[in-house]
Amino acid sequence: VREVETTNGRVAAIATDDRREQADAVVLAAGAWSREVAGIPAARLPPVRPVKGQMLALSMDPANPLLRHVLWLPRGYLVPRRDGRLVIGGTVEEHGFDDTITAGGLLALIEGAWRAMPAIEELPVAETWVGFRPGSRDDAPILGPSGIDGLVFATGHHRNGILLTPLTAEVVSTYVLTGRLAEAARPFTPERFDDDAPQPSAAIRRTVSAGAR
Repeated sequence: VREVETTNGRVAAIATDDRREQADAVVLAAGAWSREVAGIPAARLPPVRPVKGQMLALSMDPANPLLRHVLWLPRGYLVPRRDGRLVIGGTVEEHGFDDTITAGGLLALIEGAWRAMPAIEELPVAETWVGFRPGSRDDAPILGPSGIDGLVFATGHHRNGILLTPLTAEVVSTYVLTGRLAEAARPFTPERFDDDAPQPSAAIRRTVSAGAR
């Protein structure tokens, strides 16, 4: 989807590269690219920025892997895959959509992983890549009505997108179908970024960030 079309303050259609579809409701779940979708008034765009994350994967012996479970580190994690890859992630960098792999980024990943599991030093590097997380102003999700009728936000999850997928799906689908927003989601509506709006409590922010160790 490259554009959300609105008429008189409400959603009318979406446009892709090759077609246009009428729509009564649209969920904006474009991650770090949530502000790149055309057609939404600037004042209604979610305050989301790309947060760069460098990653790498090492090759283990699938028949005899060094690690068989996820290992959380002080500044990252190790995730073994069934194909023998050991994923090491991930840096947190405020560099926009810069997709450069850097020596410093890889060094930080490898050093953190090596401190937890020195045996990785003999493993070959299989792959490196960069991803972009959607970070909001307070790094908590942005869920619920956008201020444009029919346009609903589901973005800004920072490092917790996969962890919060089931809850996000439940909250957003319920709102789209019934117009009711779950009480637990109310601190995460875009209204909190209004100048006179109350901010999520420190306890809520700690809960959201618990998975981003």
